[in-house]
Amino acid sequence: MVASTESKLLLAKPDNHIYKYGSTDIKSNMKNNIKSAVGLTSIFVTLPSAYLFILGMLIMGLVFGFLINLGEQSGAMLVQYAVLDGLLLLSLPALLTCAVVKLMIQKMPLRRIVAVAFVGQIVYGLAYVISLMISGVNLLLAELILLVGAALVFVLWYVIARLVFILKYRSILFAVIQLLFYLTFLVNSHLFDLSNEPLTSIAKFYVASFVLFGALYIFFLVINAPMKKSFGFSSTDAFSFFVSQWLYQNKDLEKAFESVGSRVKTIVTLMGFERKNGNVYFVTPLVHFGPFGNLGGSAFSYLLADELDRKFNSKSFIFHGTVTHDFNPVASSQLSNIVEACSECIASSKAQNAKVSFVKGKHLECRAEALYFNNEAFIGLSRAPYVTEDINFGLGLTLMKEAEKKSIVAMIVDQHNAETGEITSFEPGDPVGYNYMLAIEDVITKKALSKDLKIGVSYRNIDSGFLGKAGIKVAVISSDPEYVVILLDSNGVTPKFRDEIVDGVKSLGKSKKRDFEVGVFTTDTHSTNVVRGVLNPLQAEGRIMEEINAGVMQALGDMSEAKFFASKKWFDIDVLGAKQSIEIISTVNSIVAVAKIALPLIMIGAMLVLFAIMTRI
Repeated sequence: MVASTESKLLLAKPDNHIYKYGSTDIKSNMKNNIKSAVGLTSIFVTLPSAYLFILGMLIMGLVFGFLINLGEQSGAMLVQYAVLDGLLLLSLPALLTCAVVKLMIQKMPLRRIVAVAFVGQIVYGLAYVISLMISGVNLLLAELILLVGAALVFVLWYVIARLVFILKYRSILFAVIQLLFYLTFLVNSHLFDLSNEPLTSIAKFYVASFVLFGALYIFFLVINAPMKKSFGFSSTDAFSFFVSQWLYQNKDLEKAFESVGSRVKTIVTLMGFERKNGNVYFVTPLVHFGPFGNLGGSAFSYLLADELDRKFNSKSFIFHGTVTHDFNPVASSQLSNIVEACSECIASSKAQNAKVSFVKGKHLECRAEALYFNNEAFIGLSRAPYVTEDINFGLGLTLMKEAEKKSIVAMIVDQHNAETGEITSFEPGDPVGYNYMLAIEDVITKKALSKDLKIGVSYRNIDSGFLGKAGIKVAVISSDPEYVVILLDSNGVTPKFRDEIVDGVKSLGKSKKRDFEVGVFTTDTHSTNVVRGVLNPLQAEGRIMEEINAGVMQALGDMSEAKFFASKKWFDIDVLGAKQSIEIISTVNSIVAVAKIALPLIMIGAMLVLFAIMTRI
């Protein structure tokens, strides 16, 4: 018996109590784990210019000099001693360190070097001030504070050089050199009465530094163990690979991905529009365009279109399919698998004359916008202004099968057009998936006026940190009303800006006496997820809206009759996989949890060892 409309509506509203205490708790925990893991990217910030850091070094030295001489000198002598002490004890060693490090690694941006030196200078300055304040009370404690301060900077330089500058062996050399510069001026200072001969004092500082270095080594052993056991490479190596890509666009991390990835079978759907003025392809591969930067499939929304356009002299639109991060390709080399599948779709298809119609379906907050080309369907899904995020692969296949009850080939596209700041995905069993299914069921039961197929397209590019290299693509299709596809190569779009795009394009259509329906799509490219972080939705900035309007006008001018075909192809590809993704996130979170306990304990132990050694030298 076919369920009535009323019973379907009741089914679409799951019992909140059951849902809350069923899958919601599990899903909430998963979201929290993901947020905890990706929250680590907040350590990456855009640094000010090197000149600002250098100015800060000089100012800090002068301020330090004035503070330590304020009660001892006055007038011109205060200025003289302040300049000499501040610059010689703090500023000059820091600047010399920067100069030597820059000479040794010339490719390293100067601002990163001076940023580390600036932080080290702050630590030295604090240690000097505290030591001077208590030297009259306890000389041994004052000296110990100096030793600990210098040792902390020693470890800081090693960690940054090893994990951020990606220098495996020279990292210890930089730590040794910067300490030597500071000690050269410190042992000759009239302010600090070190209890030993200069060489003995220098030896004590290096002993203290290597005690803390040993503690750091033990800490690395602790945090490396979980990752090494699960994936075969250490946490510090993984972090170095991560930083190497994040800051220098290197692809060493792909080697780690390849070692833990798994082969899956997935699908690509391709719709072709054959025109006299150049063919157009709509392509939706069920792979995710991540994880970030230039790794894996992050730039596939651009690279796949570029490859197809060059190979077939076409204009290709690459849409975001119903997949999550589980389907991130392990390496950019996996692109060839998708290109081959697309090529087979094109080679095995024959375009025919076609009619096009446009219909909309809805259930609760979920909407389906469908273009029908003869018996083939292109369906975009959205919940805007509610969060519209990734859809699980299995759930996506279910939605595809639902649409194919009334069509031969159905391309299901996640419009991904409402980024609200919530890190989530829609998994099997989620009521949102059921609502999407009913929205599709609604749309496939409707009929609309069919018109002869015409299509016009345009590519627009603009310099924006929120747009990938595929830029802004516009397609206008001759349905009734005309459907305008706005495809943005971005990691989502804010609901507010999406509404501005829809309203702006519709107003443009009215000014040209055309009736537009507007579909805003994003590729969810993660190529923009670098220093900005993991959530970079497109928003109103610069000339983006102007470029969209210009693209619509260009596409209108490009409109011409087209024949149509649709095809889909299963293919194999190596991806991170659901199991691996969960394991990586869980392992990262467990490492952070262990580190929070291990680091303080190891540091306390190191301080006790250091105190014991220093009292006997």
